[in-house]
Amino acid sequence: MKQTKLDSKSIQWIKDNPKEFTDELIRKSELVKNFSDELEPYRIRKDKEGYSKLFYKLLKKEEEKQWKKE
Repeated sequence: MKQTKLDSKSIQWIKDNPKEFTDELIRKSELVKNFSDELEPYRIRKDKEGYSKLFYKLLKKEEEKQWKKE
């Protein structure tokens, strides 16, 4: 059986709202493109913990920039 990190409630929301899910995925992918080069050293070193911490920190910063533009 395939394991997932999502709970059944989240999976059901995705199934019920595929358009919203896809739009959010595309939006976050665009934000990640802005800082993916900063994450590269962590990916190469296979430092999952450091990568994860920096990823969420940079994602939050990019989302704040996005909100300020709008």
